[in-house]
Amino acid sequence: MKIGKGRNAFLKLNEINESYREIVLKGQEVTEGAKVLVQVKKDASGKKGPQVTAQIGIADRFVVVFPFKKVVGVSRKIENRLERRRLRSLAIDLRKRYGIGVIIRTAAEGVEEEEIVKNFQEALNKWNEVLQRFRRSRKPKLLYEEDPIEQIVKEKVNSKIDRLIYNEKSILSTLEKYVQTLPKRPELVYTEGDLFEKYFIYDRLKQLLSRTVPLKSGGNIVIDRTEALTVIDVNSESYTDAENQEELALKTNLEAIEEIIRQLILRNIGGIVVVDFIKQRDPKNYEKILERFKELAKKDGTKIEVFGFTNLGLLEMTRKRTTRPLDAFLFTRCPVCGGTGKVISQKVLLKRIKEDLKKLREFDEVTLKLHPNMSGYFKKEDVKRLEREFKVKISLDYTWNDPNSYELSAKTKKGGK
Repeated sequence: MKIGKGRNAFLKLNEINESYREIVLKGQEVTEGAKVLVQVKKDASGKKGPQVTAQIGIADRFVVVFPFKKVVGVSRKIENRLERRRLRSLAIDLRKRYGIGVIIRTAAEGVEEEEIVKNFQEALNKWNEVLQRFRRSRKPKLLYEEDPIEQIVKEKVNSKIDRLIYNEKSILSTLEKYVQTLPKRPELVYTEGDLFEKYFIYDRLKQLLSRTVPLKSGGNIVIDRTEALTVIDVNSESYTDAENQEELALKTNLEAIEEIIRQLILRNIGGIVVVDFIKQRDPKNYEKILERFKELAKKDGTKIEVFGFTNLGLLEMTRKRTTRPLDAFLFTRCPVCGGTGKVISQKVLLKRIKEDLKKLREFDEVTLKLHPNMSGYFKKEDVKRLEREFKVKISLDYTWNDPNSYELSAKTKKGGK
C-alpha cells in the first residue's frame, strides 16, 4: 500500500470484513487503486515497511473502541472478579447502544462509570473525525496522530506515581485532564530549564545505550541488537572456587533476569530475543531460571512470550514490537563503518599503503594523509624503513577523516605531481 511517505506498507486483505466494506468501501471489494483506511500496527524497521491493519482501534485513557468489530473485553490485569463483572457489563451495554467493539483498559479499575462513558464518547468522537477526514481526502496521507504528551500520560501515569515534573506551561491542561481521573493524584510540579540536565537524564541515557550493563554481583550482561533479533549474553565475575561455581552461576543468572527485563522495557526492544545464560550443570537450575523469567515478564506492560531453552541452552522469547527501539530514535548509522562498529585494521591499511608506494617509485617525495588513530602506529624508524625500501621521502599528515582509507600525493624534484 502507498501511504503517502516512506516505504510502502503491508496490509493483510483478510482483515477487511463486511462491516469495513460497508462503512469504508461502500460495499465494494478492494481493487488496485482503491482508497482504504488503515492504522499503523508496527512501525517501519530496517528494510521493512510499516505493518498496517484495517481493524482500526482508537485507544483512550479507559477504553479502546473498535468500529469494525463487535468484541467486548476487560484488561486481564484487572483481577478482582466483582470489578471485572462491573466493567464487562458496562462494555456490553456500550456495544449494544453504539454497535461497536469495546475493551476496558487497566486504568479504568475503580473509576466511576460516568467517567468511563465520558471517555468512551471522546474516543468515539476521535473515530468519527478520522472517518470524515478519510472521506474528504483524495490522496494517501496521515489522518490522525496522537499527541505525544497525551500518549505518555495515558500509558504511563497512574496512582503509583507521586510527582509529575514539567517545564512547559502549555501542557498543564493536558496533565490535569488525565490526573483528575486517578484515585490518587500525583503532584504536578512546574520547573524551568532543561529537566534532562537537572535530573541527570543525559547521564542515564548514556548508560542506557551502552552495550554492557553491570550487575551488582560484579557480573554483567552484554546486549547486541541486529535487524533479525537481539542477543543478550550473561557473564559472571571471575571465580575459581569449583564447589560454589554452580551456586554462583545460578545467583548471577537470577540477578541478570531482573536487569534483562528492565533493559528490554527501557530500550523498547521488541521482536525475537535470545539470552545466553551462564552454563548450569544441574537441569533443575534451568527450570528455576525459566520460572523466574516468566514471573518477571508478567510485570512488563508489553506482551512477552517465553518459549524456553533450546538444545544449546539458549533462552528464546519474543516481545511485541510496535514502535522503534530507543537507539533507533537517538542514533543514526555511522557514515564511516556503516553501522558495523568496525574499521579496517592498521596492519591491513599499512599493507595497502606499501602496495601503493610501489607504484610511486619514480617520485622523490610522498605526502601520506592518515586518520589520527594511525598516529601511534607509525614510529620514526617505521617511516625511515619505508623510505629506504621505496627510495622516497615520506611526510605524514594526520588530518584525514576516514580511518578506512588514506590519501597519497607525490611529486618529483622538478615539481611534477
